[in-house]
Amino acid sequence: SLQQLSSALSAATTLAELQQLAPEITLFAKRLLGQGVQARQLTRLISHLNDRLTQRLLDLLAAQHKLSPHQACWIALGSEGREEQTIATDQDNALILQDSCDDALLSRWLAFAREANHALDSCGFPLCKGQVMASNPELCMTGGHWQARFGEWIDHGAPQDLLNASIFFDLRGLWGHLPLAQHLHQTIAVHAPQVPRFLKQLADNALLRAVPITWTGGLDTDKAGTIDLKQRGTAVFVDAARLYALANGVQEGNTRARLYAVGSK
Repeated sequence: SLQQLSSALSAATTLAELQQLAPEITLFAKRLLGQGVQARQLTRLISHLNDRLTQRLLDLLAAQHKLSPHQACWIALGSEGREEQTIATDQDNALILQDSCDDALLSRWLAFAREANHALDSCGFPLCKGQVMASNPELCMTGGHWQARFGEWIDHGAPQDLLNASIFFDLRGLWGHLPLAQHLHQTIAVHAPQVPRFLKQLADNALLRAVPITWTGGLDTDKAGTIDLKQRGTAVFVDAARLYALANGVQEGNTRARLYAVGSK
């Protein structure tokens, strides 16, 4: 059951135990899918269990590295940040450090992040080919540096920069000192609606995705006769919800929650 699996993940004391439990998440999800559980509930349940595994892993590694969770916040990005993970998913994460972090402490957090990313890989969450992971020095920064990074994207980002950075606007604090992520969220929510150029560029990027429909109303498949339901299906709604949320200062991260929040304004 969900409760049994959650409890087992929270009680794990070694990486080996988490490696043994990780496949159970996939089996549990497949059983729910076979029982006809709706996509909204299924993705939330998968994300919840993946969160539990990641949180427990980070607890264990922080203790080994003698690092305090109060010094940093591990943030989930992309589909994990939106709590919309499916059965097959790679890693998208980053670290926000306290502004008081010095170079020596930063090196320790990077070592922690590298071990965490490889441990998650061993649990069935593949390393991100685009290096959108906390072990990337560009994504392991103090809160002040993250504020400046988002400010640059919003105020001066080129269309391609924003296309590459869209995943970061789906951030969610997952472990550690969560106010670090909350403060970043609040800053974005206030800043983004004030820059029409930024919103226009996001809209232009969103319109680059074409729905898989031909001019005759048929399905526009590839040579193999298939359709990428993520890139040409759900992503259309995800991009639109993100844009409307940023334009209206909504701090919700989940696509459905974003649309509901914007609709109530």
